[in-house]
Amino acid sequence: MNSNAIEEAIHRYVNERMDKGKKQATERFLAYAYMKFCGEELLEFMKKVGGISRYYMDFLSVMKNPFKGPEFAWIMSLLILGIIGGMLVSDPDTRNMGIFTLTGVIVNGWSLLSTLCKKWLKLSVLIAIYRELAEISDNEAHSIG
Repeated sequence: MNSNAIEEAIHRYVNERMDKGKKQATERFLAYAYMKFCGEELLEFMKKVGGISRYYMDFLSVMKNPFKGPEFAWIMSLLILGIIGGMLVSDPDTRNMGIFTLTGVIVNGWSLLSTLCKKWLKLSVLIAIYRELAEISDNEAHSIG
């Protein structure tokens, strides 16, 4: 069995699900599977789709954590700059530089928060879609086998 066909079917389902909804995506996924594979190949295909979907769910669950990606470096940089800005504000000679530094930390902190929220939303939706696909493939595998 070609793994490219499995990956292609999964990505088609995800794209179709985001664009046109669950019903049409499910119908097109099943039509693709039944036209491309038959018999034992179809059962194997459904099992592999379910397994790969679960792998993607696990991977994306890890990626949702902001302390496991590039956002962690951004958080630490902002924390260090915030501390430096606070120290600069406390000295009358460098107060203006400290104010500018803290302002930059606030702006970049807001940007980071916005980025994290968008990432969490997108990954949560993808996890839900992969969960649906795993359920569809498991139900089909049970009805076939």
